[in-house]
Amino acid sequence: MVGPDNSLIGGLTAAGGLFIANFILKKLIGRYDSIGRLIQGQPMMLIYKGAVQEKNVMIAGFTHAELEAAIREHGIERIEDVDLAMLEVDGNISVLTDDFKTKSRRKRIHKTLQNPNATT
Repeated sequence: MVGPDNSLIGGLTAAGGLFIANFILKKLIGRYDSIGRLIQGQPMMLIYKGAVQEKNVMIAGFTHAELEAAIREHGIERIEDVDLAMLEVDGNISVLTDDFKTKSRRKRIHKTLQNPNATT
């Protein structure tokens, strides 16, 4: 609903405005990397060669229990067995093990927005 206007024209106008805004943002993100990083964020390394990247885990808003649960979802028992775990910009956690021979990717919704200025 658009304020007190609940007519068909009002709804179509609101939907059209959202489509136009989406189109413009997609064009800007595709053309300028800095705008893309600002709006979408960037991938964040959570585990590297079995070592938890504490700063990034804290920025992402994960607890150690949540991180362990996420790697168990990929069939891995211990953090030490993970070669690389990345929090992707779309909320997925990608987990690579055994010198990147075994790949696993599962949807994971995180509870905070990523900090686009965070270093990995």
